[in-house]
Amino acid sequence: MSSAILEGWLRHVGSNVTVAATTAEADAALASCRIDLIISDVQLPGNCQLEWVERVLQTDFPPPLVLLTGDPRLESAVKAANLPVAGYLVKPPDFPTLQVLLQRLVTNYRHRQELRALSREAAWLLTEPKSGTESTSGAVQDKLLQLSRCLAAEADQPSRNAPGAGGDQPWRTAICETIGVLEKTKHNFRSKELGQLRVRLQQMLAQKEAA
Repeated sequence: MSSAILEGWLRHVGSNVTVAATTAEADAALASCRIDLIISDVQLPGNCQLEWVERVLQTDFPPPLVLLTGDPRLESAVKAANLPVAGYLVKPPDFPTLQVLLQRLVTNYRHRQELRALSREAAWLLTEPKSGTESTSGAVQDKLLQLSRCLAAEADQPSRNAPGAGGDQPWRTAICETIGVLEKTKHNFRSKELGQLRVRLQQMLAQKEAA
C-alpha cells in the first residue's frame, strides 16, 4: 500500500493531512502545525530503528502515534510493543476499523488538551492577581488546586478510552465540585477570570453530558 492511497483515504474521510517523506520533514511539520495524530511507516527514512518514534514520544504532550508496516518483523514489533504507541498495524489496514481507531484517538487527544488547558488556567488563577478582588477565598483556592491537579493527571493518561464512555471520572467530579464552590462564592468577591473559568467548566461538562 502506497502512502498516496492512505493520504487519499484520509482526505476522503475528512481529515486535514500533512505529508512528510522523511523524519526531518515530520519534525518541521510538528514544529509548525497543529498535529492531533501521527501515522508513521516503520521504514520512514530516519526511523529504521524507531529512533524517531522514541524521540517524539519523549516530547512534552506528544500526539497519539500509529505505526504502519508492510514487513512486520519480530524485532520492530517487540520494540513497538515496549513503546507507548497507539497502534502497530500491518499494511494494508482494514480501513473501517482504522477509521474508528483514529477518530477515538483524536477525540481523546483533543479532550486531554482541553483538560490540560483548564488545569493550567486553574493553576494560574491561584498565583496571579485577579481583577476586581484583593484575594480569593480559601474554599475557592482549595478547589482550584484540586481541580488543577486532577485535570493535569487526567490529561497525562493517553491510553484511556475516549471521554463519554460512562463512569464517574475524577475530572468530572472535580469540575462539578469547583462549579458548586464558584457558584456559592461568586457574590463574595468580583473576579472576571474566575467567572470565565466557571462558564468554561459548565460548558465542558454540558458537552460531555450530551455526548
